[in-house]
Amino acid sequence: MKFTIGNTLNEGFGLLSRHFSTIFMVGLVTYALPLVAGLVILVMTTGFNLAGNPDPSTMDSSWWSGFGIYMVIAVVASLVTLSMITEIVVRDRFEFGAAFGRALKNIIPLIIITLLYTLAMMLGMILLIVPGFIVMLMFYVVMTAYIAEPGLGIGGAFKRSRELTKGHRWGILAILLIVGISIGILSAIITVPLGMVSESSNSPVVVAISGLVSAFTSIISLVFAIAVYTSLRRAKETHTPDAVANVFS
Repeated sequence: MKFTIGNTLNEGFGLLSRHFSTIFMVGLVTYALPLVAGLVILVMTTGFNLAGNPDPSTMDSSWWSGFGIYMVIAVVASLVTLSMITEIVVRDRFEFGAAFGRALKNIIPLIIITLLYTLAMMLGMILLIVPGFIVMLMFYVVMTAYIAEPGLGIGGAFKRSRELTKGHRWGILAILLIVGISIGILSAIITVPLGMVSESSNSPVVVAISGLVSAFTSIISLVFAIAVYTSLRRAKETHTPDAVANVFS
């Protein structure tokens, strides 16, 4: 099957449809609840303002400590969730405990990959904006490849991503724009009315709902990122979906 925008979007919706309950459960436990808890604690302890930029006068050491802890929670939860949802998609049988254990083992390598990926994009943006976007698209599936294909290693995952995305980077960019804009509209439909009827954007209820919306829209983005990877593999290697699942066998 060819890699096209339509095929990949259909793949993403198909993954959500086939694995909705499992993805929802995993996303709730490993991402949404930790994210919401961290956000509520951040707001209650530091006065972090969800509605806009923080007041510089309140940004003392405790504010930065609280924000730093929240970011660590968000990054770790995101990487664990990506690892587990990847297993849901490509593994014939998903077991939460085993997948969670493997996700924890993947944390350090995935953090290293994230840092290298971010630094490469930043360097590209500093040189010229276009190289930054090229790097972003070239290595877009590096983390998914590392998770789905054990034994690649960090360097091998970057090489694998470069090979898979070659010739399809404009298509990946289009998919990112379509998914990003759609998710942004969906999020606004839910959160904007909430902010209008609420007296305070920092009330625990508003913070919790906003955090849940942000978490589950991020999970949807992860699913479509995985769909890009599986679609690229199918196009490059003429694999069937069952053959793609064999990477964990």
